[in-house]
Amino acid sequence: MKIAAFSDIHANLPALEAVLEDIEKLGQDVQIVVAGDIVNCGPFPRETLSLVRALPNSHIIAGNHEEYVLEKKAAREGHQEQELPVPYRALFAPSTWTASQLSAEELEWLANLPRQSAFAGPGGSEVRVVHGSPRHQTEGLNNTLDEARLAEIFEKHTHPHTLWISGHTHFPAIVRWRGMTITNCGSAGAPYDGDTRACYLLAEWDERRSDWYVEHRRVEYNREEALAAIQRNAAYDQSGPFMRLIYQNLKLGRPCDLRGFVSKYVQREDFPAPPADFEHLDRAIDLHLAQFAA
Repeated sequence: MKIAAFSDIHANLPALEAVLEDIEKLGQDVQIVVAGDIVNCGPFPRETLSLVRALPNSHIIAGNHEEYVLEKKAAREGHQEQELPVPYRALFAPSTWTASQLSAEELEWLANLPRQSAFAGPGGSEVRVVHGSPRHQTEGLNNTLDEARLAEIFEKHTHPHTLWISGHTHFPAIVRWRGMTITNCGSAGAPYDGDTRACYLLAEWDERRSDWYVEHRRVEYNREEALAAIQRNAAYDQSGPFMRLIYQNLKLGRPCDLRGFVSKYVQREDFPAPPADFEHLDRAIDLHLAQFAA
């Protein structure tokens, strides 16, 4: 059995197309796993979702960014939605715009995705798919987890020969622990480890060793097309200035302290009323990105 797993596409269609083209070279007997964050914070939500939905022989789960988009589902179905307060109206504009690009049927499909998945592997093994960890979508699995933390996270899930597939962190990882193979796909659409190529995981059952062989594969793609589309998407009437942070992440292949920026920004007290809140966020991003200027 071969498994090709990827996560965190974030509506980066050129990256997804390149990953799928590389997977196609592996042959017909490949099961595809998509570990969430298919859409949001990217310029091609509908096209990306269409391609993912058409995947044969696949296991697909939702990530936390699907949740963010689905919070806008009520507005798409004609219900009254309370206006988000500043600064969240501008910060959450990417998920608002993404929801506006998807049909009610597409949003319903996202809503029906499982949050975790499991299926049998060869030789009595099992494959378990999560976006973050078995406990929570936003608890990432990585190479730095120590024995105590691993025991805490997998307390109820320690079964030898289990292959764990996760995403969320945008950093690839492989951890061998108590007979299990714990992996993070990295990110197909927005890597954070300094390598700008799309990343996915290839896993294959080794009959001789009765264990999983795993590796990460990196794929070149038309990044200039993605960057240009994200730049257009940063317009105030689309996903807004927050996309400029996503642009910088994609350009450098690292997160540019995105979480730090958001944390500091929401603590400010000088937010203007809409529509000036988008311009205010734009100026704050200018100051933040100045530290990453080449």
